[in-house]
Amino acid sequence: MGPVLEILQNTHMALYAIVFVISLIKFPLYKNTYLKFLPLILLLTLVTESLGMYINKVYGPPNIVIFNIYYFFYFSLFFYLFMKIIEEVKFKNYIKIGLGIFWLFYLNDLIFTDIFTESFTTSYIAGAGILIFSITLYYISILQSSLVLVIKNDLLFWVSVGLFLFYIGYLPIKIIRSWFLKLNDFFNILLIIQFSLIIVMYLCFLIGFLWMKKKS
Repeated sequence: MGPVLEILQNTHMALYAIVFVISLIKFPLYKNTYLKFLPLILLLTLVTESLGMYINKVYGPPNIVIFNIYYFFYFSLFFYLFMKIIEEVKFKNYIKIGLGIFWLFYLNDLIFTDIFTESFTTSYIAGAGILIFSITLYYISILQSSLVLVIKNDLLFWVSVGLFLFYIGYLPIKIIRSWFLKLNDFFNILLIIQFSLIIVMYLCFLIGFLWMKKKS
């Protein structure tokens, strides 16, 4: 790994830890809302990434089983979060359907893909696509409510911005890396873009926690 990749990797791992700690510090501001699940998602990501790096360095690949399990809980928790926070009943039902579709894709991967040696790519792509759809529904619901007047101080808005930017940028990379994988300079460029997208996403999370107001 080149120096640029190493710097970006260390930076995004540091942001994982920093944002998680700040989410705990700010927890009293949103502990009585469904946003209380955010620290759990952040901790799950931090532990998964740290454990994955450790296994890869100490024992070598594959460490994919950790991420395959992680995908299920990560996407399911975010779908649940958006489903509960969005007030429009029609949108809630759309996300419920999306959650069911994701679970079907995950079940398909569990049956037909080796969880220990192969990435659950189809589950990931389905989850990311449905998450983008859920975020879009959230944005529409904001525009239809008074929340748009105080959007700067809404934590979920900034989390949604970070997630949206990351998955819009990373989905093509995920597809290329999974189905057209070649260890060359182009692949390293994709890694640089991936780490940069993660950093942008977590900076959005950080802004959200720092600017948020107490939710009732």
